[in-house]
Amino acid sequence: MQAAIRFLTAAALMAAAAASPIVHAHGDVTPQAVDVSTLKPLGDQKHDENPYRGDKEAIRIGSSAYNQNCARCHGLEAISGGIAPDLRKLPIDKETDIYFRDSVLRGKVRNGAVYMPPFEGMLSQEAIWALRSYLDTRAEVEAPGPVSAMTALAKKSNCLSCHAVDARGVGPAYREVAKKYANDKKAEAKLLAKVKKGGSGTWGKVPMPPMDAVPEDDLKALIKWIMAGAN
Repeated sequence: MQAAIRFLTAAALMAAAAASPIVHAHGDVTPQAVDVSTLKPLGDQKHDENPYRGDKEAIRIGSSAYNQNCARCHGLEAISGGIAPDLRKLPIDKETDIYFRDSVLRGKVRNGAVYMPPFEGMLSQEAIWALRSYLDTRAEVEAPGPVSAMTALAKKSNCLSCHAVDARGVGPAYREVAKKYANDKKAEAKLLAKVKKGGSGTWGKVPMPPMDAVPEDDLKALIKWIMAGAN
């Protein structure tokens, strides 16, 4: 299973390192229109799975749309420089299609900080699925393997939207966290309080949203796993 960074996706020009506590992702950058006239119209009903998957014309349009609207933060050819998640790690499946579509439409706002603006009314459904089709071609496909219970719990709890085991995304890598707190006997209690409350400053200016909606027992189990190296 890929260590998918899934909460902040597609068409985002995220400037999360801004000094202001209210982070405005795009600043004054205006989203560029996407010409989808050569694609089959999809109508008004939202699709839950990419209807253009493998379509060469959709991939061509999606590539251009990505460079115009997404590359500034997600990187050329979807190779992230660290300011936003690496979209090559998005799994190619229906569940991720739905998440991708909704993320583009709604954007990402947490505690008043705009990580990614909403594109509803700016990008058509055809344009969104064309972007997804292009990103499919950039995906890093890994051989399927067993998924650990803790990895599954981290995914279910939406932790992998911002964190990975050994690579920085929006937040620190889990192994960075384990290393930082390795000699702190009260680390688990401190981390539990931090995770439940949210906040910023320890790892940079990007705020972490409160995770108090996740059951406390699950948070405790995840923190133990992280402190053990997330293996």
